[in-house]
Amino acid sequence: MGKVQDAFLNIARREKSNVSITMVHGETIQGRIKSFDRFAVLLDSAGENVLVFKHAISKVSYPKKKQQEAEKSDQQA
Repeated sequence: MGKVQDAFLNIARREKSNVSITMVHGETIQGRIKSFDRFAVLLDSAGENVLVFKHAISKVSYPKKKQQEAEKSDQQA
């Protein structure tokens, strides 16, 4: 797994950001990342645990402001 992917998912998980995951078939799932590994992402979506397999993910996004704040705190640490 790549460093960029790990860093991106870790920031979203640590900051408890609401993420939008767009699947390859077009469905979008929103929630908070609870955990992830090489093959899957576990989300809390509307009070349900949702296990999403990475091979089915097209895109993961969350508000850029949160990303910038998290990157600044990583650089200062």
